[in-house]
Amino acid sequence: MSADTIRIHFELRPLAEVKPWGSHVANLHWFGLTDGWYWIEAGGHQLLRYRDEAVARWELERPYPDYYVVRLWEDLLILRWALHEPVPDDLIELVAGSWPSREWPDEWSDAADAAIDLAGDHSLYLSYLVGAPILTFWRHITDGQDLVSVDQHIRPAGECHFDGPERLVVTVPTAEFFAAVADFDRRLIAAMDERVTELEKTGPPPGVELDLEQLRLEHGRRSGWLAQRLAAPRSVDWARVRAGVAEMTTWPLRTDAETEPGD
Repeated sequence: MSADTIRIHFELRPLAEVKPWGSHVANLHWFGLTDGWYWIEAGGHQLLRYRDEAVARWELERPYPDYYVVRLWEDLLILRWALHEPVPDDLIELVAGSWPSREWPDEWSDAADAAIDLAGDHSLYLSYLVGAPILTFWRHITDGQDLVSVDQHIRPAGECHFDGPERLVVTVPTAEFFAAVADFDRRLIAAMDERVTELEKTGPPPGVELDLEQLRLEHGRRSGWLAQRLAAPRSVDWARVRAGVAEMTTWPLRTDAETEPGD
């Protein structure tokens, strides 16, 4: 099996153009200062890229999500941690976005909860974007290779504002995916260090509240988040997950929605 390449891109909005938060008292903080754009390039495709129609309709500056880059960063750190070990072959369907939609009962067991949580751990949270695609990531061993597959599921035109085929799966070596997340972390932290340093020199914009001492402390804490996340133990009880899957297969199939476990 051949594998592709992956890189996580972002661009911060110029500092002078970052809008402060607050309806009564304008303020800025580390999260808000990551205002910008981001997308993922994988296998020659741009994931999270808007269709030309959406760019024109919304008069977007870039054909990518215009949001706080920290949102993607935080969720990718969690996802990177979730890929600590490969998913067994018999459970890939659960996490890969191909699990059949089912009717949800009023109650279900802790084992079913474990299966649902596992599926959610492998899905990148994007609900804050209008008409967002479903992006799932799972680690697997295929033909002796340790790989990560990235699955972008885009609903048909009119239901989704993002570009690309309805279903796209790109596979990269696990080491390369891990390196891409680490590289994204380094570049964002470096860019934010420059931003914090600039504000320490100039002070906050007129009329905007910003605790520069707290900003530097938070930047220091966030600089170590990836290492802290990876140092946290993660252990999946696969037998429990399998018991949950067995229970879920008894639930009636749905025909009126695309809801997946973990959505």
